[in-house]
Amino acid sequence: MPAPYSSLKWQAMPPATALHVSVQVLHAEAIVNAGLVALLASSAHVQAAHAPEDGEAPIRVVITDYADAMARLPLVPVTGERVMIISQREREWDVRNAMAAGVHGYLPQRCEAAELQTALEALSQGKRYFNQELLALATQNLPGGGLTLRENQVLELLALGCCNKRIAIQLDIGVGTVKSHIKSLFNKLGATARTHAVVLATQRGMVS
Repeated sequence: MPAPYSSLKWQAMPPATALHVSVQVLHAEAIVNAGLVALLASSAHVQAAHAPEDGEAPIRVVITDYADAMARLPLVPVTGERVMIISQREREWDVRNAMAAGVHGYLPQRCEAAELQTALEALSQGKRYFNQELLALATQNLPGGGLTLRENQVLELLALGCCNKRIAIQLDIGVGTVKSHIKSLFNKLGATARTHAVVLATQRGMVS
């Protein structure tokens, strides 16, 4: 795990009303981690760390990768940190899952430095920030809503090439129930056939 980058503060507003935010970079990819540290260190918006003044609530932003962020999010109510993902994982379902889990920000690894600054400013003000392209991708599909646990299980088995009878045996449900779940999957995915459903689900990151 890369060393935390916590010795600098992010200044998100004009000096008279500045909010100073502790920024830690904890990305699993060493090159990405080093690049983010260097980028922030060269930013005019970053100042030297200082001791919090009386009554000043510390704001801590953690910039990390997808896997680490998803592990951190359940602890956010306790830690109070704000978690931002920077990742090459840009599939619909990855972004959707992170949003549902409560991530505060999500940027593609290819984002511009200016967008990183915009995201940090938003998080420092208690807002969330998602790259617009990823946000559109995550919200344009599944008009019927997300998948249920059972539908996810059926989808995983479909991706493995299981027939309806095998799915029924694996999940200990009736073949008719399997057909109902598959029909629901088709509606939610916009699919017209089993293979089409698996292809769409794979493109969106819903199955491996």
